[in-house]
Amino acid sequence: MQWFHRSDLWLSILLAGGILVTSITVIETAYQTRQLYSALQDLRAERDRLTIEWGRLMLERGAVSADMRIDAMARSSLSLSA
Repeated sequence: MQWFHRSDLWLSILLAGGILVTSITVIETAYQTRQLYSALQDLRAERDRLTIEWGRLMLERGAVSADMRIDAMARSSLSLSA
């Protein structure tokens, strides 16, 4: 008397194959998730760095504009030429 019928054996093999494929897919998805999260962290750090640099450049632009306005007002009020 056979312990397994032939159809039971094929069903077991099919289920084991499905479990194997699903396991590999889960592992691959977890790996991709870690890679993408790492890239996200790098991009956030770059964004923060660029935001700080942009703020610094806006301050510098404001200082240069103020200097130019002061220069223009001084030249016009004192009738100076370049």
